[in-house]
Amino acid sequence: MKQTLGKIFLILFLTINSIAEVKVSVSSPSIYKGDTVNFIITADGQDITFPQIDEIEENYIIGTSSSQSTNIINGDITRTTSKTYSFRPEISLTIPSFSVMADGKSYQTKTIEVSVVKPKASQDGADFVLEMSLDKQEAYVGEGVDLTITFKRKINARAEKLQLGEPELENFWVKKIEKVEEGREGDYVFQKIHYLIFPQKSGAFTIPAIEALVGKSVNRRRGNDPFFNDPFFASLTRQLSWQKVFSNEPSLQVNPLPNGLELYGNYQIEAHIDKQEVKANRPVNLTISIKGEGNIDDIKKFDIRINNTIIYADEPQISSKLVHNIHQGEFIQKIAMIGDQNFTIPSLTLEYFDKATKQVKTIQTKAIDINVIGGVQGVAKASSIEVSPTTIIQAQEPQEKGKVKIIIEKENAYIKYLFLLMGLLLGVGVTYAFYRLKNRVSKQEHDKVKAIKKAKNDRDLFDILLPYAKKNPVIAHALNRLEENLYRGGKHKIDKEELMEIFE
Repeated sequence: MKQTLGKIFLILFLTINSIAEVKVSVSSPSIYKGDTVNFIITADGQDITFPQIDEIEENYIIGTSSSQSTNIINGDITRTTSKTYSFRPEISLTIPSFSVMADGKSYQTKTIEVSVVKPKASQDGADFVLEMSLDKQEAYVGEGVDLTITFKRKINARAEKLQLGEPELENFWVKKIEKVEEGREGDYVFQKIHYLIFPQKSGAFTIPAIEALVGKSVNRRRGNDPFFNDPFFASLTRQLSWQKVFSNEPSLQVNPLPNGLELYGNYQIEAHIDKQEVKANRPVNLTISIKGEGNIDDIKKFDIRINNTIIYADEPQISSKLVHNIHQGEFIQKIAMIGDQNFTIPSLTLEYFDKATKQVKTIQTKAIDINVIGGVQGVAKASSIEVSPTTIIQAQEPQEKGKVKIIIEKENAYIKYLFLLMGLLLGVGVTYAFYRLKNRVSKQEHDKVKAIKKAKNDRDLFDILLPYAKKNPVIAHALNRLEENLYRGGKHKIDKEELMEIFE
């Protein structure tokens, strides 16, 4: 009987200690936009299965973590397991209920409200103030606007560390100016950081507030013993307490440019070639240069097309800097052109909205004629052939494509012998021409092999291979690698033996 009662009490004891409990909590029920929420599920029990959560109300989970602890109180052993899901909500939301399995039993968690509140901008008079300002409230698409971020600290306010946020702007191209201004203004010392922003589309915009994290040193007391609260020991036990400071949100009205233009400022354009007379199948190098002030980084790559000419265009190289608070720069694009007959480089046009006249302005280069030596220039075809004083063969316009109508106006007794002789001569001529052409092609291929072997650098090899860019994938691949070496700092090794085998 006693053994039976003991077993019953043991069963009841184990049952009581195996009863699971599931709780939920959040790191904070109210946050600023962009802050992280930690959603924590805690369960007691021996065997816990947490839900697989990838998103909460369309907010992706950016990280998870787990922890476990075992407690023994008055001989009772309790195991507690927690899992944390981290996410960044953009708007207020309700975290829904989730199912948790604990020791074979299913539990539903409670829902939790999380509020996303708008930060309040700091005001003059506070220890720390963060401000944003624009040098204008109205601008055109592509027009540069100065955005200044000013952090002010009262002279008697201490800050051991400062983490200043950067503006995150959609529909703007942003360039940070590295120079930082420092000075004093009344009761404050300040730092000013400048950004140049270029609106990419029209409309009314609000620059979102940014935040600064100010780290202030706080001492941790070590009991009441004055020995440990000595300044020396206090300095060893200091820790940083972080305070958030928010900026205001300035507004900007952006007006559209006429005719759908995207370029704003003042520019000059030039086109230069390295030679105006070139041998057939050798490159002419064109350099397009645009200088000026404005959103020069938005100038698009030029796409030139010329009939019967191979065009190989590099990516544009754009450099810019701030001169007297004006964004200035230079656009350079290099283009190689190869033809087997004379061709003309067309006039190149740049259209933009002039900052001075507030009107559309068009600038352009002059067309450039290129003389190709040794190429196919075209041969005039005779409309008639006189084979004897009494016989004339005339070629008329074909009535159908691919057919030629031959009319013999007069024939005499010797005509068939004359045609026989002409046939023999034509056969000999064709055979001789084929033999010469074969030797010429062979000689050209042999010359290319020698040229590749003697190429001293990547530029020489690039010029040799360029006319054959579309004739062989190996050559095209080699040209791509040579282009990276020449213009983008690449260090590819080119296998000349492989290239020479193609021509051999």
